[in-house]
Amino acid sequence: MQRCLCLVIMCFLGTTTVVNGASFECLQASENQAACEHRLYKRSAVPVALLGVSKGDAICICLSDLKGLTETAESKVAQLEQQETLQKITQKYQLSEQELLRLLRN
Repeated sequence: MQRCLCLVIMCFLGTTTVVNGASFECLQASENQAACEHRLYKRSAVPVALLGVSKGDAICICLSDLKGLTETAESKVAQLEQQETLQKITQKYQLSEQELLRLLRN
């Protein structure tokens, strides 16, 4: 119950959250400097060294920045935007495309 309450509280705070001494910086697009509008806290399917997250640890993911990456692009422009976003995030967080998609889907 206490852990659930902590996660709910974290959803109302900014991009970096500290709860019980643990820092939760959200995985988000590098160009986004504003607080994330739609955050998801979940167990990480893969380690994310830049955020200090091991596989199985809690991770914050900014869904607002990553929307559409798991969906099929409807146009060539949308497909190119998806690919650009995917490349930027994988480079920033030193993840492969498969690891990022696994993190989003699992």
